Amino acid sequence: MPANLISTLGDSLHIFATNPANWLDVLIIASLAYIILRLLLEARSLSVAIGILILSVLYWISFLFNLPLTNLFLKTFFGFFIIFIAIIFQRELRRLFSFVGFFRFQRVLPPAQATMDTLAHAVATLSSGRVGALIVCPGRESISRHFEKGIPLNGELSQELLLSIFSEETPGHDGAAIVENNRLRQFGVHLPLTETTDGLGKFGGLRHRAALGLSERSDAFVIVVSGETGSIDVALRGAWEHCADATELRKKLVAFSRALPQKHAPFLSNWLKKDVLLFLASFVLAGMAWGVYSPDFAQTQKNFTVSLEFRNVPPGYVVRDVVPRQVVLSLKGKTSDFDVLSPQSLNVSVDLSSVQRAGWKTIPLATADAEVPLNFSAVQLSPKNVQVDIANQ
Repeated sequence: MPANLISTLGDSLHIFATNPANWLDVLIIASLAYIILRLLLEARSLSVAIGILILSVLYWISFLFNLPLTNLFLKTFFGFFIIFIAIIFQRELRRLFSFVGFFRFQRVLPPAQATMDTLAHAVATLSSGRVGALIVCPGRESISRHFEKGIPLNGELSQELLLSIFSEETPGHDGAAIVENNRLRQFGVHLPLTETTDGLGKFGGLRHRAALGLSERSDAFVIVVSGETGSIDVALRGAWEHCADATELRKKLVAFSRALPQKHAPFLSNWLKKDVLLFLASFVLAGMAWGVYSPDFAQTQKNFTVSLEFRNVPPGYVVRDVVPRQVVLSLKGKTSDFDVLSPQSLNVSVDLSSVQRAGWKTIPLATADAEVPLNFSAVQLSPKNVQVDIANQ
């Protein structure tokens, strides 16, 4: 088995390396696997991601070592598991299929210290005056597809500007202000409302529902000031974080800023530091999937009619007759190897060393009696016994 396995893996790696289309095939699947794993991690579902990795490895092993029961169980499990994932991770899957917003083509600068100070001071003033406000700091993902209307501004950010925008006398004060690249891009923006209705509690107001709705659809940092209580809350990745004061808000802004690509850090360098291991895991998963389903590597099973041969015939005896004269040999191997296999190279050699006297004998057959090339494995012989007539010479 080890030699057969090593030979199979060696041949498969050779086929994979010499065909450029295989690289592209695996790279596409690896990219999709990376996106799925990244979304699971961002949704704080690390245990689910690890579970998927472990089950995928077991599924691959069941193909590699011909474990039919394990393979059948995992194949059935994955069929239902996909439905469970679709139900449990509806929000993450919606983001998965929104490819346009998942990657930004324009660099977004993390909030500068001056921007964070301005936001913290303005929010503290709004909170003390119980003036409602909704401020959005976009993350790595584009949010433009998520909001409607809005008044373009692209002005220099200042505390006075924010206070005037959220004044009740100002048009659009009920909407959100978008702070991007350390400038106030738009205000009076209408954000999508959350579809969550249970457990909102004090977050049931329109601003809070809008903040949570955007945070469920993107990685934006959304600040909400309640017009009724003056409380300061932050919506991030579909969850609420309360801020007791401006100092705590600034700490959360600093943590959010550090998680974004820095101004002078090249994208590739930043990605290598953060996600290279995750992409390597995705590439391994894609390689295993290619190994299971690729026509060049995928295992298949075929039947051959093979004549019987005899070995270790006791001295003084001969084989006079055998029933049946041929058996059906089931072989498992790569599809590409079957294309060049010669059926004449196959044979089943029956061991007669246990025969002690003449007459008809029932001899059991085992897959070990089949002589097959190293890149194949004998799965079954039919029938499992043959009748041999032993006669004296």
